[in-house]
Amino acid sequence: MTAADEPPTIEFRRSRGRQVAVLAAAVLTAALAVAAANLASGDPWWDGLWTPALWILALGLLRGAARPSSAGHRPQLPLRLTADQLEVTGPGGRTLAVGWSNIARAEITGRFYPVLVIEPADPERTIPPLARWEWAVAGQSRPYEIRVPLVHQRPGRDLLRRELARRLPGPAAGRRPAR
Repeated sequence: MTAADEPPTIEFRRSRGRQVAVLAAAVLTAALAVAAANLASGDPWWDGLWTPALWILALGLLRGAARPSSAGHRPQLPLRLTADQLEVTGPGGRTLAVGWSNIARAEITGRFYPVLVIEPADPERTIPPLARWEWAVAGQSRPYEIRVPLVHQRPGRDLLRRELARRLPGPAAGRRPAR
């Protein structure tokens, strides 16, 4: 394969614009629902419009309190796809590189909170070598599993799915292996 045939390096970053757009859409939808409920019950439409914003703010604060800062650290560059490997940035800014030939499973799970789940075939061949439960997070079910949240990512999940399918051979490319 020549340099011209190699796939380009793709960096997936967190998008503050996407995060703000989702929050704004949630607040507007909740406000419209409150206004419609008020009109249906005969109350003034503006009565209690501040309540959805307060709920969303409270849920955001509770979510932050439930996840300690070390586990909730979200680096700006969590994922990079190069010609040779997939690079993941985790807690504390550490980067883990997994060669494409070393990926046993890579799939995107979840609709509203999408997560990329990666499992290396040989944890000793990752750079640096991966220890059991080293990247343990909520929802992890296997000792060498790596879970990368994809919420508010750009360029997006569709491009990531296409690239995984193109760069990974067979069942590792975004599909669950048969059990």
